[in-house]
Amino acid sequence: MMLVQFLLCLSILTSAQAATISATQCDNATASAAPNIVFDGRVRANATVTDFDGTSGPFNPDFVKGENVSFSQLIKFPEGEIALFDSSVGAKAIEVTISDQSIFNPGGSNAQTAVRRAELMPRGDLVADNVTTTGIKTLHFSIKPSADRPLNVSHEYLMVFLERADFAGNLFMLRTGTLIGSDGSTKNDLVLFGNTQNGTQTLFTTPFEKAAFNNFALRLDFTQNTIQVFQSTGGAPLVQQTEPLPNDLSGNGDYHVGLNKNPTDPGADSLRSGFQESGINEGMVYGSIFIEDNANSTVTLS
Repeated sequence: MMLVQFLLCLSILTSAQAATISATQCDNATASAAPNIVFDGRVRANATVTDFDGTSGPFNPDFVKGENVSFSQLIKFPEGEIALFDSSVGAKAIEVTISDQSIFNPGGSNAQTAVRRAELMPRGDLVADNVTTTGIKTLHFSIKPSADRPLNVSHEYLMVFLERADFAGNLFMLRTGTLIGSDGSTKNDLVLFGNTQNGTQTLFTTPFEKAAFNNFALRLDFTQNTIQVFQSTGGAPLVQQTEPLPNDLSGNGDYHVGLNKNPTDPGADSLRSGFQESGINEGMVYGSIFIEDNANSTVTLS
């Protein structure tokens, strides 16, 4: 153990502990130190929907959403919803919604006409220098179906994912609904998939609880290229569900939290071919969104 780490350890212990602590014990104590939060997306209790249209909130006001639609038209505050890690910081849950107008048109001339999208991304100035995609970072979030705007689970939905900086693929994706190319057997599950450039393997599956928040922490080791899943429901502390699983996490990029609704019967170009019904009014409730640095600490479980 390096001297500076040992001295840091002693600084967080009582005088009685420090008098007898060994280097091995100090390693364990340091690993239990409080992690540093590198991005906090928990929405303060007094936030308004217009905060999502500017830079007073933690999310990018410009991406990802339909043309001529503002986030203040897409964000709602569901009553009585308190997620696992929100109450301790005075935060509240948010609902991200999609409609027929949720057609993303990157560059203004490349509309994704077969997809409906509304996704929150961290503001770039808050996550500069790839701070959330290097080292060992853990993405926390809680997710719950909207009581007023249910999904049409005959479609596939991406709800949380990390997109490569070059837009060439996703490093992981949390999906639900009838997954494209599947028999629909997991349409009421939450399914975590790995890197889309490496065969998109299934990493973890759990039933999608409808009456309570589904809480996740994804420990992402960008050096060792692994994902470890912690999960719980309601107000229960997170529980380790997997060991670190191999998954290519190279490419940096941006986290997306929201709804990306894929078409049914997509063709070769699934962004622009396939079926989407009209009259879409769907939503997903989120809370407890933050990213912590776990290089020298354990994952926060409660």
